[in-house]
Amino acid sequence: MRIWRITNRIMVIALIVLVMAGAGCTDVWMLRSGINHSPVVQDAIIQGQSILPPDEVQKSHPLVKQIESVMQRQDGAGGFVPTGLKKDDYLRIVDGQVKAMRVYQNDEGRIIDPVRKEEFAFTTPCYAHAVATLAASGFNTDPVLLDSGRKAMDVAIADMVAGKCANNHGDFYTYPVMLALEQFQKVLPAGKIDIWRIQLAGMNPARTYKAYDRAHGNRGLVNAGGEFLRSIHGMDSSAYVDHMLQIQQTNFTSQGLYQESGNPFAYDAFSRYYLTGMLHRGYHGQSFEFYRDILWMGAWTSLLIQSPFGELPTCYRSAHHIWNEAELAKVYEVNAAHYAKAGRMAEAGAFKRGARLALQSVKNWIRPDGSGYMVKNRYPVEVQHGYEPYSVHACYNMLAASMLCAAWLYADDSIEEKPAPADLGGFVIHIPEFNMIVANAGGTYVQYMTRGNQKYNPTGIIRIHLKNGHPQLGPSEGVVNTGNEKYFKALAVGPAWKNGKGDWMVLAEFPGSGNKAGQVSIQEEKPDLVAFNVTFNWQDVAVTEKLRLGAEGLRVEAELVGKDVVAMRVYYPMLVFDGLKDTVINIRDSRAMLEMDGRGVQYEILEPADTKLKRLGRRLKSRNGMIEPLYADVKGTKATYLIRAIENNPTVLPKISYTH
Repeated sequence: MRIWRITNRIMVIALIVLVMAGAGCTDVWMLRSGINHSPVVQDAIIQGQSILPPDEVQKSHPLVKQIESVMQRQDGAGGFVPTGLKKDDYLRIVDGQVKAMRVYQNDEGRIIDPVRKEEFAFTTPCYAHAVATLAASGFNTDPVLLDSGRKAMDVAIADMVAGKCANNHGDFYTYPVMLALEQFQKVLPAGKIDIWRIQLAGMNPARTYKAYDRAHGNRGLVNAGGEFLRSIHGMDSSAYVDHMLQIQQTNFTSQGLYQESGNPFAYDAFSRYYLTGMLHRGYHGQSFEFYRDILWMGAWTSLLIQSPFGELPTCYRSAHHIWNEAELAKVYEVNAAHYAKAGRMAEAGAFKRGARLALQSVKNWIRPDGSGYMVKNRYPVEVQHGYEPYSVHACYNMLAASMLCAAWLYADDSIEEKPAPADLGGFVIHIPEFNMIVANAGGTYVQYMTRGNQKYNPTGIIRIHLKNGHPQLGPSEGVVNTGNEKYFKALAVGPAWKNGKGDWMVLAEFPGSGNKAGQVSIQEEKPDLVAFNVTFNWQDVAVTEKLRLGAEGLRVEAELVGKDVVAMRVYYPMLVFDGLKDTVINIRDSRAMLEMDGRGVQYEILEPADTKLKRLGRRLKSRNGMIEPLYADVKGTKATYLIRAIENNPTVLPKISYTH
C-alpha cells in the first residue's frame, strides 16, 4: 500500500509538469491559477448570500401588478391539483436517458450519436455529469455504469486540456465537468479526483473556448459559468468571470430576459440557467447586484409566461426541445429554495409548482428506450423531424439530463407546490423586444407574435394551450416557409384577404419590408377574463384582431378595413400527424373537432352564420408534426371564431378518415 501511495504521488507530480507544459500558462487570466485539493463543496446548500433583491427592487419589477395579482389569488385558487412529483423523479428520467446512451459509448469513453455516427458537441461531458449524479445520489450504484462515467470524464477533460473539444464546443464542457467532479469525488478514489483537478487547473481557456474573452451570444456566459465553478475549486479565474459578466449586461431587457439574435426564449432561459447557478453557488463579484436583480426579474417574467402545460414559450430557434423545460426546472428550483430560506413560502410554492410543471412536460416526452423525444413530436430518431441543423439526439438528450441533475441538486421536497401564474392567469404580458404577447386567463393560454420573424414563426396567434385540451393540437406552433406560395408563405390562426390584383394576402406573412410590429392595446385584465387587440396597417388595409381569453376558451374577432379587400378568408393550422398517430378529425359545417390521446380541441366559426370549413388537403411540416390548413371563405370583412377544449367525447361526430 505504501509503494502504491508513493507511485501515485510521482504520477501526480508528473501530470502537473505535463499539463502545465501543455497549457503554456501564457494567458493573462491563467497566470493567477492555483489548485485547491480539498475544496468545500456545499451541494444544495444556499451559501450565505441571498439571490433575492431588496424590497425596493422587488417593487420595481415592470410586471409587479401582475405578480401581486397572482400572489393575492393563490390561497383562494379552486380546483388546484399538485403534480405529485418528487425530487427523485428528476433522476428517474436521467437514469433512463443514461441507460439509453450508454450503449453508444466507444472504447475511448466518447458517446457516439446513433444517427450522425460521431461524437457531437458536449454529449460526453454531460453524460459524465449524469452518471456521476446517479452514482453519488445512490439512485444507480451499478459499478459498470460508474466506470463508463469515469471514462467519459477522462476523455472530456483530456479534450479540454488539449483544446480539441468536439465540434469546437469547449465553452459548454466546463460547467457539466465541474458539476461532475463534485459528484464523482463522493464515489471515486481521492487520487483519481486529484489527477482531474490538476488537469483542470492547467487548462488554458483561450485554447479551449471559442468565445474566449468575447460575448458571442450565450457562449460567453456559458464559459463564464464554467470558469466560476473552476474558481470556487481554487482555480482562480475570478477576474475573467467578472470581465465576461460585465460585457453581457446590455443584452438583458428591463423584464430580465436575455436577448440574442432572433430572441429565442430557449436561449434566454439557457443563459439564465448558468447565471442563476453562479449566484446560488456564491458569485459576489463586481456584477453581483446587477445580476441578482436582473435574474430575479427574469425568473418572475419567465414564471408568468410559462404555459399551463409547463412548456417554455415558443419563439425562434431551438423551440420545442425538451431541454427547454429542463433548464426552467433548475432556475425555478433555485428560486424556490431562496424564497423558502427567506420564509416566503407562497412565492417558494409558486416557483416549486413551475419547476414541477416543467418536469411533468419533460416526463411526457420520453421514448420507450428511456431517451427523450428531443423535439415535441413522436417521429423515429432517424427522421430528425423538427430538428435544427445542430440538434443531435445523443447530445441534446444528455444536455437535458445534465440540466435535470442540476435541478435535482437544488430541489427540496419540503417546499409545497402552490398555484403558479400558469395555473392562475388573469394577465396579458407584452414583451416588445421579442415581438411577443403572452396572455393567460381561465385556463386558456395564448402566444401572439406582433411581428413574425418569418424564419421560424409567423405573425399572429402561434400557440393556444387550453386546460383539459391537447397542447399540440391547440395549435402549439405556426408554420413558415410552407413551399405553398400559391396560397401562403406562412400560416397561423388568423385572417387572409384577396386584393384587387387577385393576390391573397395572409396576416401570418406580415411584415413586409419596413413594416413595424402590430400595435397592441390591452383592454381588460381580470382573473377569469383578459382581452387585448392587435392592429396592423399593411398595404392600405387595416387588420384588427380582438382576442378574449377565459374559461370558454379563446374568442377572436378579425376585421379588415380597406378599399383593396375583395374577399376574406380565415385559417386554422390543424396538427394531423405527430409522427406516431393521426389526429381524429371531425368537421361539420362551421365546426371542426380534433382529438388525440383522449384530449381534444374544437375550432368553430361563430360569425358569419352558415360559414363552411374546408380542408386544403395538403400537409405542411411543423416542429410538432404535419399541419394541414383548415380554412373558411367568409362573407364580408369580419369573422368571429372560438377555440376551446372539448369537454365531452369528441368521437360523437362521424369520423373522417385521412391517410398519410
